[in-house]
Amino acid sequence: MKIGITICCLLALTSLTTGCYYDNEEYLYGTCDTSNVTFSKDIKPIIDGNCINCHSGGVIDLTNYNGVKAKVLDSTLYKSMSYSYSGANSSKNMPAAGKLDDCSINKLKAWIDEGAINN
Repeated sequence: MKIGITICCLLALTSLTTGCYYDNEEYLYGTCDTSNVTFSKDIKPIIDGNCINCHSGGVIDLTNYNGVKAKVLDSTLYKSMSYSYSGANSSKNMPAAGKLDDCSINKLKAWIDEGAINN
């Protein structure tokens, strides 16, 4: 009897600690808030998580706002990150590991459309 109660308690505890893994509004409901997108809150984390491992110096340096803004101004940031290149230029699509999720791309586009402000 004690073993049965122990097993039930362990199952309940396991269920409670793992049940909310995807308890994320964007994941659950497919919402993506692109209003009030800022560089520091939205864009910098996308860049840090997907770009600076390869682009942290040299010709393409995305470690700071000025480097990111330069790629916005030459129109390559959005093209690369939205996988808009094709054919011989498809190697310019970034990140190389695979396309970003739609919400990240939409936030990037919204930020660029609002003037790519350093906020």
